[in-house]
Amino acid sequence: MNETKSTVPPANEPKGFMGQPPGLWVLIFTETWERFSHYGMRAVLMLYLTSPVAIGALGLDKPRAAAIYGGYMLAIYLFALSGGQIADRFLGAKRTILLGGSFIAIGQLLLQIQSITGVVWGLVFISVGTCLAKPNISASVGRLYAKDDPRRDGAFTFEYMGINIGATVAPLICGFMAENPKFVSFLSSIGLASKTGWAWAFGITGAGMLLSLINFVLRRHLIRDLSLPDGATEPAPRGLGFVSVVVLVLLGLAWMVLWSPSWVVQLAAGAVGSLAMMFGVQLLINRGLVKTRITAPAAASPGAAEHTPLAKEDWTRIGVVGLMLCFSMTFWFVFQQAGSSLVLFAKEYTNLNVLGFEVPASWTQSINAVLIVALGSVFAWIWTKRAGKWPSSPVKFALGLLCAALGFFLLVPASSIAQGTPGVVTKVSLGWLVGVYFLHTIGELCLSPVGLSYVSKLAPKQLSSQLMGAWFFATGLGSYGAGKIAGLMGTVPLVTIFGVCALIALVASLVLWLFVSRVINRLMGGYS
Repeated sequence: MNETKSTVPPANEPKGFMGQPPGLWVLIFTETWERFSHYGMRAVLMLYLTSPVAIGALGLDKPRAAAIYGGYMLAIYLFALSGGQIADRFLGAKRTILLGGSFIAIGQLLLQIQSITGVVWGLVFISVGTCLAKPNISASVGRLYAKDDPRRDGAFTFEYMGINIGATVAPLICGFMAENPKFVSFLSSIGLASKTGWAWAFGITGAGMLLSLINFVLRRHLIRDLSLPDGATEPAPRGLGFVSVVVLVLLGLAWMVLWSPSWVVQLAAGAVGSLAMMFGVQLLINRGLVKTRITAPAAASPGAAEHTPLAKEDWTRIGVVGLMLCFSMTFWFVFQQAGSSLVLFAKEYTNLNVLGFEVPASWTQSINAVLIVALGSVFAWIWTKRAGKWPSSPVKFALGLLCAALGFFLLVPASSIAQGTPGVVTKVSLGWLVGVYFLHTIGELCLSPVGLSYVSKLAPKQLSSQLMGAWFFATGLGSYGAGKIAGLMGTVPLVTIFGVCALIALVASLVLWLFVSRVINRLMGGYS
């Protein structure tokens, strides 16, 4: 018998802002500050790694800095598979979010140690903490709604707007503290070392993370879970000792990813290590060697929901999710260069003087977030009105990839101007980067919130957090490539770097739009 999901909100659901469940705004507020922590640190990370030692930075060469940045971007997403597994099988989403947030706060504290060792260990804790918190926040948003609730796509766009409010403010504050000469002079005037602007930038991100944790602890009771049967309560945590071992292994793998300059070691420890960890834990669960949470009420066959075999339709949906993740990875390979090659392009090849004010290079990373906040509600309205109509989710993905390609094609003439004369850098207008970020923002709104909603909609209930983790796994692989691209700057012409990236995104867009989307529509019977 097919299960019918109501599109009407539960009758006893409290009324929240804009007709959404109150728990949505708790999760959004928490994630806004968690993302403030992430984007503030990321805005200055590549600059901190490559800027001269004389101004308090580390002075690393670009390939080594790119390896650290790429390793960090790899780790924060790849280990999300284990983060989803820990939540689904052992701790529950709320407890896993709290654990992850605590690790992020520890990592931000370690970044105050201004050395490569302090940076690596700080990023280790931040990456593991992010893998525990991030996928479970998004999964918790999905579980606030019935499968076919028309508010779902809009909710994920609201979540994305919250993320980008934090992402807008964070680079401005952290970039000002790290790069602005007036702030450095202010530190000297009050008796503090002028080189500590970087530490202040990292410190304010840690404060944002602590605020996020406090908010979540005080208001977590508002977060409901519609995936639980009626009358069921949140299951108790199980396997705490086993989870401790898993987390220690994750910390070790993250250290290998971040410390090693070798892409072979990074991918082996990141991709292979995270998959081995996930399947190893699952094997122990299947053999009954570790205790897991009860996910069904005791009155009705204990553990039934946790061990219910997947139906053929479930496997089809999992296959569709996997296919879409391949295209998602391509998009993030282009898009996530914002914190690597694009911020270096801003610093080294862009005229940042605006009306006599020298804009910090890190501030350019706020452009995308400002546009998301401005356009996010428009796209939320469009996708809600177009629910069940063209464009389907795969076509939205294709549109996102097309915009990513167009953005990098825009950088080709800009790069030609910047490096037009051998040995001479001609700084180009900031308008080129604004155009790139505008196109990438449109692409992001077509793909990312829609993709999160799509995964949560297709995922079988017992695998919801793990498939959300798979979304971030694909994001991690793409982001790792984006980080490594920055290491080519200075040895490969910019025209070649950006032109090849644009072609990759364009080909992926056309393949998805013209061929793959039709296959998915047939497999899903129009449910896309």
